[in-house]
Amino acid sequence: MEEAVHDRSLLLSWIAEAGNRAVSLFGKEVTTKKYQIIYADPPWEVKKIIRKVRPNQVDMDYPTMPLRDICNLGIPLRSYEADDCLLFLWATQAWLPRAFMVMVDWGFKYQRTITWDKGNGMCLFGFHNCTEFLLFGYRGKIEMYPRRKAFPTIVQAKSPRHSEKPQIFRDLIEPFGEPRIELFARQKVEGWDCWGNEVESDIELK
Repeated sequence: MEEAVHDRSLLLSWIAEAGNRAVSLFGKEVTTKKYQIIYADPPWEVKKIIRKVRPNQVDMDYPTMPLRDICNLGIPLRSYEADDCLLFLWATQAWLPRAFMVMVDWGFKYQRTITWDKGNGMCLFGFHNCTEFLLFGYRGKIEMYPRRKAFPTIVQAKSPRHSEKPQIFRDLIEPFGEPRIELFARQKVEGWDCWGNEVESDIELK
Protein backbone atom coordinates (compact mmCIF):
# COMPACT_ATOMS: atom_id res chain seq x y z
CA MET A 1 0.00 0.00 0.00
CA GLU A 2 2.79 2.37 0.97
CA GLU A 3 4.62 1.57 -2.30
CA ALA A 4 1.48 2.35 -4.32
CA VAL A 5 1.07 5.72 -2.56
CA HIS A 6 4.75 6.45 -3.12
CA ASP A 7 4.51 5.59 -6.84
CA ARG A 8 1.41 7.75 -7.22
CA SER A 9 3.19 10.61 -5.47
CA LEU A 10 6.15 10.31 -7.84
CA LEU A 11 3.81 10.29 -10.84
CA LEU A 12 1.97 13.41 -9.70
CA SER A 13 5.31 15.09 -9.02
CA TRP A 14 6.52 14.23 -12.52
CA ILE A 15 3.32 15.61 -14.09
CA ALA A 16 3.62 18.82 -12.08
CA GLU A 17 7.24 19.29 -13.08
CA ALA A 18 6.52 18.46 -16.72
CA GLY A 19 3.99 21.25 -17.12
CA ASN A 20 5.09 22.99 -20.27
CA ARG A 21 8.29 21.02 -20.55
CA ALA A 22 8.94 18.57 -23.39
CA VAL A 23 7.97 14.91 -23.29
CA SER A 24 9.67 12.14 -25.19
CA LEU A 25 8.06 10.78 -28.36
CA PHE A 26 10.03 8.03 -30.09
CA GLY A 27 13.22 9.46 -28.66
CA LYS A 28 12.49 13.05 -29.77
CA GLU A 29 11.60 15.91 -27.50
CA VAL A 30 8.15 17.33 -28.27
CA THR A 31 6.72 20.26 -26.32
CA THR A 32 3.34 20.25 -24.56
CA LYS A 33 3.12 24.04 -24.32
CA LYS A 34 0.05 26.09 -25.06
CA TYR A 35 1.30 29.09 -27.01
CA GLN A 36 -0.06 32.59 -26.56
CA ILE A 37 1.81 33.87 -29.62
CA ILE A 38 2.07 32.20 -33.04
CA TYR A 39 4.23 33.92 -35.66
CA ALA A 40 4.13 32.36 -39.12
CA ASP A 41 5.71 33.04 -42.50
CA PRO A 42 4.21 30.36 -44.80
CA PRO A 43 6.14 29.30 -47.92
CA TRP A 44 3.38 30.34 -50.31
CA GLU A 45 3.40 28.45 -53.59
CA VAL A 46 4.85 31.29 -55.68
CA LYS A 47 7.31 31.16 -58.53
CA LYS A 48 10.12 33.49 -59.40
CA ILE A 49 9.58 35.51 -62.53
CA ILE A 50 12.01 34.79 -65.36
CA ARG A 51 13.87 38.00 -66.21
CA LYS A 52 16.47 38.64 -68.89
CA VAL A 53 18.71 40.41 -66.37
CA ARG A 54 18.61 37.35 -64.08
CA PRO A 55 17.97 34.32 -66.32
CA ASN A 56 19.09 31.78 -63.70
CA GLN A 57 16.72 32.91 -60.95
CA VAL A 58 13.70 30.80 -61.86
CA ASP A 59 13.34 28.66 -58.73
CA MET A 60 12.59 29.67 -55.16
CA ASP A 61 15.35 29.58 -52.54
CA TYR A 62 13.21 27.24 -50.42
CA PRO A 63 10.54 24.57 -50.97
CA THR A 64 7.03 25.98 -51.22
CA MET A 65 3.80 24.46 -49.87
CA PRO A 66 0.33 24.18 -51.49
CA LEU A 67 -2.38 26.32 -49.95
CA ARG A 68 -4.37 23.23 -48.92
CA ASP A 69 -1.41 21.89 -46.91
CA ILE A 70 -0.88 25.25 -45.19
CA CYS A 71 -4.58 25.40 -44.26
CA ASN A 72 -4.52 21.81 -42.99
CA LEU A 73 -1.76 22.65 -40.50
CA GLY A 74 -4.55 24.21 -38.46
CA ILE A 75 -5.71 20.74 -37.44
CA PRO A 76 -2.60 19.70 -35.44
CA LEU A 77 -1.85 23.32 -34.52
CA ARG A 78 -5.04 23.61 -32.44
CA SER A 79 -3.57 21.42 -29.71
CA TYR A 80 -0.77 23.97 -29.20
CA GLU A 81 -2.96 27.08 -29.13
CA ALA A 82 -3.77 28.67 -25.78
CA ASP A 83 -7.39 29.61 -25.06
CA ASP A 84 -6.35 33.24 -25.57
CA CYS A 85 -3.92 33.15 -28.48
CA LEU A 86 -2.61 35.70 -30.99
CA LEU A 87 -1.55 34.99 -34.57
CA PHE A 88 0.83 37.08 -36.68
CA LEU A 89 0.66 35.74 -40.25
CA TRP A 90 2.77 36.94 -43.18
CA ALA A 91 1.31 37.39 -46.66
CA THR A 92 2.42 38.84 -49.98
CA GLN A 93 0.33 41.00 -52.31
CA ALA A 94 -0.73 38.07 -54.49
CA TRP A 95 -1.47 35.72 -51.59
CA LEU A 96 -3.22 38.19 -49.31
CA PRO A 97 -6.80 36.94 -49.96
CA ARG A 98 -5.75 33.33 -49.32
CA ALA A 99 -3.95 34.31 -46.11
CA PHE A 100 -7.36 35.21 -44.67
CA MET A 101 -8.48 31.66 -45.49
CA VAL A 102 -5.49 30.26 -43.60
CA MET A 103 -6.26 32.44 -40.59
CA VAL A 104 -9.81 31.07 -40.42
CA ASP A 105 -8.70 27.46 -40.89
CA TRP A 106 -6.18 27.88 -38.08
CA GLY A 107 -8.99 28.98 -35.76
CA PHE A 108 -8.41 32.75 -35.59
CA LYS A 109 -10.45 35.89 -36.16
CA TYR A 110 -8.93 38.70 -38.20
CA GLN A 111 -8.23 41.95 -36.33
CA ARG A 112 -5.94 44.14 -38.44
CA THR A 113 -3.08 44.36 -40.95
CA ILE A 114 0.48 45.63 -40.47
CA THR A 115 2.29 46.81 -43.59
CA TRP A 116 6.00 46.21 -44.05
CA ASP A 117 7.67 48.79 -46.30
CA LYS A 118 10.81 47.07 -47.56
CA GLY A 119 11.99 50.10 -49.51
CA ASN A 120 12.81 47.99 -52.56
CA GLY A 121 11.22 45.43 -54.80
CA MET A 122 10.22 44.59 -58.36
CA CYS A 123 8.03 46.71 -60.60
CA LEU A 124 5.07 44.70 -61.88
CA PHE A 125 2.00 45.84 -63.81
CA GLY A 126 3.10 49.44 -63.31
CA PHE A 127 3.42 49.14 -59.51
CA HIS A 128 6.55 49.22 -57.36
CA ASN A 129 6.04 46.06 -55.31
CA CYS A 130 7.85 47.02 -52.10
CA THR A 131 5.42 45.92 -49.38
CA GLU A 132 4.35 42.76 -47.58
CA PHE A 133 1.66 42.28 -44.98
CA LEU A 134 1.51 40.88 -41.46
CA LEU A 135 -2.03 39.88 -40.57
CA PHE A 136 -2.97 39.99 -36.90
CA GLY A 137 -5.65 37.65 -35.62
CA TYR A 138 -6.80 36.25 -32.31
CA ARG A 139 -8.78 33.51 -30.62
CA GLY A 140 -10.35 33.93 -27.21
CA LYS A 141 -9.94 37.40 -25.73
CA ILE A 142 -7.58 40.29 -26.47
CA GLU A 143 -6.96 43.52 -24.56
CA MET A 144 -8.31 46.70 -26.14
CA TYR A 145 -5.98 49.01 -24.18
CA PRO A 146 -2.90 46.96 -23.25
CA ARG A 147 -0.12 48.55 -21.21
CA ARG A 148 2.71 48.17 -23.67
CA LYS A 149 4.34 50.07 -26.49
CA ALA A 150 1.98 50.31 -29.45
CA PHE A 151 2.74 48.22 -32.53
CA PRO A 152 2.77 50.58 -35.55
CA THR A 153 0.67 49.52 -38.52
CA ILE A 154 3.45 50.58 -40.92
CA VAL A 155 7.02 49.41 -40.37
CA GLN A 156 9.96 50.47 -42.54
CA ALA A 157 12.90 48.05 -42.51
CA LYS A 158 15.23 46.36 -44.96
CA SER A 159 15.13 42.62 -45.56
CA PRO A 160 18.25 40.75 -44.34
CA ARG A 161 18.01 38.32 -47.31
CA HIS A 162 15.42 37.06 -49.78
CA SER A 163 12.13 36.28 -48.01
CA GLU A 164 13.64 36.71 -44.52
CA LYS A 165 11.75 39.07 -42.23
CA PRO A 166 13.58 41.66 -40.10
CA GLN A 167 14.16 41.04 -36.40
CA ILE A 168 12.22 44.21 -35.55
CA PHE A 169 8.95 42.33 -36.04
CA ARG A 170 9.84 39.74 -33.39
CA ASP A 171 10.88 42.60 -31.10
CA LEU A 172 7.49 44.26 -31.58
CA ILE A 173 5.60 40.99 -31.05
CA GLU A 174 7.41 39.83 -27.89
CA PRO A 175 5.63 42.24 -25.45
CA PHE A 176 2.30 40.65 -26.47
CA GLY A 177 3.03 37.61 -24.31
CA GLU A 178 4.60 34.18 -24.04
CA PRO A 179 5.21 31.36 -24.63
CA ARG A 180 5.83 32.13 -28.30
CA ILE A 181 6.50 29.99 -31.36
CA GLU A 182 7.63 30.82 -34.89
CA LEU A 183 6.33 28.57 -37.68
CA PHE A 184 8.33 28.01 -40.87
CA ALA A 185 11.31 29.42 -38.98
CA ARG A 186 14.66 29.77 -40.73
CA GLN A 187 16.67 30.13 -37.53
CA LYS A 188 16.40 29.53 -33.80
CA VAL A 189 15.82 32.77 -31.88
CA GLU A 190 16.24 33.19 -28.13
CA GLY A 191 12.92 33.41 -26.35
CA TRP A 192 11.06 31.60 -29.13
CA ASP A 193 10.21 28.00 -29.86
CA CYS A 194 10.23 27.12 -33.53
CA TRP A 195 8.99 24.73 -36.20
CA GLY A 196 10.21 24.34 -39.77
CA ASN A 197 12.37 22.34 -42.16
CA GLU A 198 15.44 24.55 -41.60
CA VAL A 199 15.53 24.26 -37.79
CA GLU A 200 15.31 21.68 -35.04
CA SER A 201 11.59 21.91 -34.31
CA ASP A 202 10.08 22.12 -30.83
CA ILE A 203 6.68 20.72 -31.86
CA GLU A 204 5.27 18.11 -34.23
CA LEU A 205 2.77 19.19 -36.90
CA LYS A 206 1.50 16.23 -38.91
